[in-house]
Amino acid sequence: QLGIRLNKICCIGAGYVGGPTMATIALKCPHIQVHIVDLNEARIAAWNTDNLPIYEPGLLEIVKQCRGKNLFFSTDVKKGIEEADIIFASVNTPTKVAGVGAGRAADLRFIES
Repeated sequence: QLGIRLNKICCIGAGYVGGPTMATIALKCPHIQVHIVDLNEARIAAWNTDNLPIYEPGLLEIVKQCRGKNLFFSTDVKKGIEEADIIFASVNTPTKVAGVGAGRAADLRFIES
């Protein structure tokens, strides 16, 4: 055992992958604080209501059980990153359409932003 404790996770991206994945981690690991951050204010606002921005069977119940306890949604990306023990990047990485690697490489503009 390394003696490393992960107490706080930050996930950048509150979409179809980040939201449900982090909600599940929050449910299964109640001792870990899970912070989902996104620049999209409307998306974060929706996650903080019962009208979630995406639908997955059972997701609303999981979010309602964890939100405000160990699952948090915010637009403060900088704070989320600074305070995290581990960071997940769950943002769109479409295939590049121009430049070096066009048609093959990932377009990383959303990670860079």
